[in-house]
Amino acid sequence: MRLPVMYSFTAATAVAAALIVSGCSIAAPTPAPDPTTETSSSAAPAPAGANLADAVSGCGLDGADGVELTADRTKLSIDTKGPRETSGAAMTDVQCVLGALEVPKDITSMMKLTTSTAEPTDAEWENLGFAWNYSPENHFRLAIVQV
Repeated sequence: MRLPVMYSFTAATAVAAALIVSGCSIAAPTPAPDPTTETSSSAAPAPAGANLADAVSGCGLDGADGVELTADRTKLSIDTKGPRETSGAAMTDVQCVLGALEVPKDITSMMKLTTSTAEPTDAEWENLGFAWNYSPENHFRLAIVQV
């Protein structure tokens, strides 16, 4: 005696089947550039344990494209240059600031693992709050707030 085969379809199964039938595929998400990989940079690292203003100055980023420190020096945003953008910071600038602030590896690793399909991510460490996201069009965006 042969038992009937039970099939269970989920919404994900239906979408995948529709894509296969239509000839489309689901591409792997684009990963963010690695904020922890050392690359050549003209900026020297700021002193370890620096505050936001010290990190910006020490990395030579005062007035740099894509780098904005608020007047009260408690909020920093870094917007890296995307492929279709004419200005923006470099990933080496992000690396320099994170190094100057001595951001722990578990946070920089989360930044490294951010993909273009991920929601904006955040973390807190000591007196700093971090929020970041990545998209292939706009590249990596990071906000750091002293709390």
